[in-house]
Amino acid sequence: MSETATPFGTLRPNGFERQLIAWGRRLPPNPRGRRMASLLRSIFKRIRRQPLDLEVLGQNMRLWPGDNAGEKRLIVTPQFFDPGELAFLKARLHPQFVFVDIGCNVGAYSIFVARNVGAGARILAVDPNATVLERLAFNAGANGITNLRLVEAAISDTGGEMEFAVDSANLGGSSLQLSRRARGAKHLRRVQVRTLAELVAEAGFDRIDAIKVDVEGVEDRVLMPYLANAPRHVWPRAIVTEWNPESWSGDLAADLLARGYRDVALAGTGNRIHVRDDD
Repeated sequence: MSETATPFGTLRPNGFERQLIAWGRRLPPNPRGRRMASLLRSIFKRIRRQPLDLEVLGQNMRLWPGDNAGEKRLIVTPQFFDPGELAFLKARLHPQFVFVDIGCNVGAYSIFVARNVGAGARILAVDPNATVLERLAFNAGANGITNLRLVEAAISDTGGEMEFAVDSANLGGSSLQLSRRARGAKHLRRVQVRTLAELVAEAGFDRIDAIKVDVEGVEDRVLMPYLANAPRHVWPRAIVTEWNPESWSGDLAADLLARGYRDVALAGTGNRIHVRDDD
């Protein structure tokens, strides 16, 4: 039986696991707390490989600790999971919010937006990995979310098929970035690749209130062609981006600045937030 087939709530942590989770969730966001968090997450991964059902970030989630670093963080230390980025999005939400989640993983961002907005939101969640999309679909159902559309595809500057480096030890680290250093021990498989412009047109969006792009080093190939060719009214009003300039072939930072976006600094994070000056 698939581990997404049993109802939410049937895979609860045992007593020792609950204690580790409680310790992790009390850790402060300082250097000592983060070192301790890393230790607790490592212990948790060794003692449990199977999924478990928890409330995380105010949402029901079935999470796998064994093969995805993001899920492991959500289990043990959700207070360290992009708190500034989520707070930024929450402050901007409105009943008709339009959100695009590129590299959605198991849906922490997408479900967070849906839970805090309601049925009027339109959410597009995109990932080339069928495994994480299956988990996301389960998590959406566990929260009664029906306005979240899933797309199984990688996003880049062209369509078709490309090789995708799959990290079976950390599914969230999989990428179209195929340099020898980026690949490491990952294995390659062919995936469908689409452009952001194609997806936005297909969804019928007349605006995008926010987009999150976390694609392990090809963020420039997602955003720069889109902004160069899309009508201004469908440029995202806010962009949350994993920041990997050493992996980019284009200067995304300069491109965003030239198009009227300003950088909202976040301390202690690998992401950047940009908003349009006319917002």
